[in-house]
Amino acid sequence: MANRVLKDIRLYESEIENISGHSLPSYLGIILKPTKNLVHITQRIARKLNELNYSFGEQDHIYINLTSLLKENKLHVSNRNIDRRIQYVDFGIVPEKFNALQDNQKDAFIETKILEILESISNKNSQKLIEQTKFELAKYGRELKIHFKTKETKTYRIDIYYQVAPVNKLDNAIIEYKDKKNASTTTHNFTLEDYEDIYSLVDTIGVKNNKIILNPKKSFRAELTTKRYKTPITFELM
Repeated sequence: MANRVLKDIRLYESEIENISGHSLPSYLGIILKPTKNLVHITQRIARKLNELNYSFGEQDHIYINLTSLLKENKLHVSNRNIDRRIQYVDFGIVPEKFNALQDNQKDAFIETKILEILESISNKNSQKLIEQTKFELAKYGRELKIHFKTKETKTYRIDIYYQVAPVNKLDNAIIEYKDKKNASTTTHNFTLEDYEDIYSLVDTIGVKNNKIILNPKKSFRAELTTKRYKTPITFELM
C-alpha cells in the first residue's frame, strides 16, 4: 500500500451512532454549535501539512468525529471501512462545554485538539511536521502562508503562496519576485474565490516584457474554474 500525502481534514459529530461500527457521523451543527471559521481551520492545517508532505499512510483524508459517546478527550482510531483513503478518528467531547464557549475560544479549542489528535496518531517523523505546523500557526495565525509553486532561474526566483481565509480577506494568493541581480524582492497579491482555484489558475510561470505571467491549466475541469477569472494573471515588474 502506497503512502499518500494528506489532502483533507474534516469535522463531524455524533451522540447516538455506534463508533465501533460502520455507521457514519453527521456534519457539525445539530449537537455542536460550530463557528464559521472551523472549516477554514481544518483546511489551513490540512494544506500546510500537505505542503510539508505529511502522510498518515494509505489514507489521505482524516475525518474527526467529535462525539459525546467517548469520555472527554479520549481518542479512538475508528475501524470504519468506508473508503481506504479515509481514516475516521473519534474524539470525546462534552457538547455543553463546547457550546458555552465564545467563538474565538471554540476556534482555538478546535485548532489545538486537531493538532493533538494528529500528534497522537502519527509516527515520530510525521510528528515533527505537526510540530512545525503548530509553530507556524502560533506565529502567523490566519495569515499563515502555504507554499504552492516556485520557478527559479539565474536571474530571478518566483515563489507562489496562498492563504486560507486570512483576517478580513477572502482566500489570497501571494506572488514573491526576487531579483537576484539587484537583491530586491517585490510582492503581489490577488484574491481567490476559493484557495483551491490556485491549482487551476497557475500551471506555468513566466517572465516576459517586464511582466510576471501566470498561465492557467488547460483542461475541462480547470476551465470551469478559470472562466471566473481574467487569465493569464499578470503583474508588472517595477
